[in-house]
Amino acid sequence: MSHANWTLVRKISDTVRAALWALVAAWIVMFVISFPRIVDAHRAAQRQLLQQISDENSFYCEKWGMKTGTHEHTLCTLDLQEIRAHEGARIASDLTW
Repeated sequence: MSHANWTLVRKISDTVRAALWALVAAWIVMFVISFPRIVDAHRAAQRQLLQQISDENSFYCEKWGMKTGTHEHTLCTLDLQEIRAHEGARIASDLTW
């Protein structure tokens, strides 16, 4: 290849390399800007899940005849939380193989 062709190849290569670095820089900036929103959304989803679980526990304890605010209802919700924790641990251990 002639000197002119090599010069053209080098220019194209430099341009592509610069474009890729610009994309990487833009991605990093977008990630840094978006990270707090991602964390907030994750926390909101966790709060929503915990509220749903609490509502389900309360529903089942009331369904089984334990009125909200009673000692039996509290013990029932604690038992359900323990059952969920054990099941979660079993699922996690199954996924680790």
